Amino acid sequence: MKKLLFWMVLIVGIVALIGSCAKKDENTATTAASIPCGNMTAVTSCSGTPSGSITGIDNITLTGVFSVMHYYGIIGASGFDNETDCISGASTLSSMESRIGKPTGAVGLIMNYAVTSSSSFADRVMWYSDTSCSTEIAQYILGYADVAVGDNVTGLTTSVGDNTYSSTATKVTYNASCIGMKGSSDAGVTWLKTFLGSAAVNPTVGTSHACSATGGKYALMHLDNVSILGTKLEWEESSSAQPTAWSSDTDSLTFLP
Repeated sequence: MKKLLFWMVLIVGIVALIGSCAKKDENTATTAASIPCGNMTAVTSCSGTPSGSITGIDNITLTGVFSVMHYYGIIGASGFDNETDCISGASTLSSMESRIGKPTGAVGLIMNYAVTSSSSFADRVMWYSDTSCSTEIAQYILGYADVAVGDNVTGLTTSVGDNTYSSTATKVTYNASCIGMKGSSDAGVTWLKTFLGSAAVNPTVGTSHACSATGGKYALMHLDNVSILGTKLEWEESSSAQPTAWSSDTDSLTFLP
């Protein structure tokens, strides 16, 4: 379950990122528009809806919805739905709860990425009150924009621990642009306040809110077609400098049908 642990580390990093989001001027910080966003600036929207595609990564198109956890659905593991990406396994949800908390009554979870345009994608976490992930309790979106596909890289070391990666990749950069949140119940709002506590958010039940986010990212990405998994994305990310090699934290993601 190394990839599960990596995903949790990623989410913890996202929460840390929120703490660095731009604060509003003191004279406007308490306006009605900014209250739900706490110390972040309210923005028009933060989409997590799949749309468009990002081209140029290993000359393959990055599109649709993809996740670390979807692999378990593909291989038929109990508690992972291959069609919806819904996670309902009690042990997995318990592991998530110990790391990021869980809304009261939540028994289903979807956590994945969606390409949202030719230059943006979204990191999505959605909790549900049913094991089929149809009745949402809370939704969190971290939107990334300004995706820029750079040079291809060759000659990478392919063996890292027990994992094997491609010898080629593409340099990609992107910037955090927005945070979207919605609590569909009191339990959902309580979880969002706890999860995003560093931003002192104050969402309203049943209302979608969009707030600003900042922070640049650098990545190596490799897209490949693997027969049993479909398309697989290998993803090495850093917030400080362009990665030059795969590592023990390199993530492998697969795509929904």
